[in-house]
Amino acid sequence: MNNKMSKEEHLKMNRRTFLSTGMAISAFSIIPNHVFAAHKKGMVAPSDKICLLHIGCGTQGLSELRSLLKAPAVEIIGVADPNRESYNYIHWSKYGLRDDLRELMGEPTWKENIKGIPGGRNIMKEVVEVYYRKNRPGYKGSIASAEDYRELLATMKDIDAVKIMSPDHLHAYQAVDCLKKGKHVIMHKPLGNKMKEAMKVVDTAKASTLSTHMMAYNAFGDGNMDQIKKWIDAGAIGELKEIHNWTNRPVWPQYPVIPSDKPAIPDGFNWDLWLGPAEMRDYHPQYTNATFRGWYEFGAGAIADMGYYSLWPVFDALQLDSATSVSTRFSRVIGLEDNVPTPIVNDYSYPMAAAYRFEVPYKNGSGKITLQWYDGGMKPQIPLDYKEDDLPIEGMMFVGDKGTIISGFLRKDPVILGENASHYSNIKGYPMAEHPRSALADGTERWLQKWIDGCRGKGKGPGSFEYAKEVNETFNLGAVSLMSGGQKLEYDPQTRVITNNEEANKLLSRKTRKGWEID
Repeated sequence: MNNKMSKEEHLKMNRRTFLSTGMAISAFSIIPNHVFAAHKKGMVAPSDKICLLHIGCGTQGLSELRSLLKAPAVEIIGVADPNRESYNYIHWSKYGLRDDLRELMGEPTWKENIKGIPGGRNIMKEVVEVYYRKNRPGYKGSIASAEDYRELLATMKDIDAVKIMSPDHLHAYQAVDCLKKGKHVIMHKPLGNKMKEAMKVVDTAKASTLSTHMMAYNAFGDGNMDQIKKWIDAGAIGELKEIHNWTNRPVWPQYPVIPSDKPAIPDGFNWDLWLGPAEMRDYHPQYTNATFRGWYEFGAGAIADMGYYSLWPVFDALQLDSATSVSTRFSRVIGLEDNVPTPIVNDYSYPMAAAYRFEVPYKNGSGKITLQWYDGGMKPQIPLDYKEDDLPIEGMMFVGDKGTIISGFLRKDPVILGENASHYSNIKGYPMAEHPRSALADGTERWLQKWIDGCRGKGKGPGSFEYAKEVNETFNLGAVSLMSGGQKLEYDPQTRVITNNEEANKLLSRKTRKGWEID
């Protein structure tokens, strides 16, 4: 037996030690000179790369590929999705995604004779391989592909990390599974669409030294929360009493009834695997792609689609804890029963429009505020001294006992309303100096570099999963109120129990299919 390591084996061993122990300083001491030369050329040595498995190859995953592909320290080595390849996806423009991918790959006629919006693991595999071959000198590889991410985790020993871009109902299961297997994780919102699942993600991430990042953190650089916070601290609106946040979402189809027809499952699509932890039901396209978020079982509604971007920075700046109560009101749909107009009792899909009222305490125990969220075109009452006839279609408002601050949805261009505004004009706050989505010299976006640093043992980044606990917990609680007909629910964040409604308490979790348990 030859006991000597090959050069490639030696590099892999160093890399594995480097990424798993985080001993960055000692690892640098044994990296050979050619590695530093590679860094000078804007390249990263194989021993220093983070090998990533991309879970979920739909339109959002494809749209966000650019930041991963342009980061020299990250290499996508596998993709997984229950869908092989299709052109029936839902996106915000007919050819926008296709044209973005053409530009990314440098292939101006890609999919020229194919109609429809692309998605699936074959599509992502092709995009990644074409990009690497054109932009990474010496790259001659190909990436692995499977319908089940668990197959690749079991067979590919070089996977250091995953990015999870699957539908909401799969997030918690995949995140906990990957963290338990020692993988660093990037994931889109939400952490989970059921309370107990999401909190399991929080607990698992918090107990681990692994690097995690929730993509919604990247909106922290939007708008000017610092200005709003400085005005509030200076007493510009007196004591803060209420925060209002409203959006025009949902902007995807919402279905007020469960589909009754039974179309065939598309070729190349593993419906059972897509369902994951959810209860078995017949396939229907109204459940999948962008429409999944409109169902309680599969999505988390408009508040989770957009509320992380607007409210996570607010929770962080004001040090707000998880909500302790919620009530909701919502639009209703009327059907005909024996030609009699009859309300449709709906406990399976989010309403067309909804308003949530949360009671949210400060973490320091100094009191609480009321947080109100509106979607589907609902808006708060127009404040005094507001000069326009109507509020914008999306926005945010901070109401005190002596005044109001109003801003755009993402905290942009805040202004103080009323005659006292001029007294505080000299108090200046500034947007985040280095936006998380801005790029470093080598093309790596700043949020991604912080996550990479965490993979290399340099501490957890500000977008880590556990830092989204309070906002995620609050949104999960709101969904249960909707599912309970709008009832006011009292919640104890310490025990994670709804204290005044046992039936609602059961809705904090789901009936999980066998084989998908995460406890």
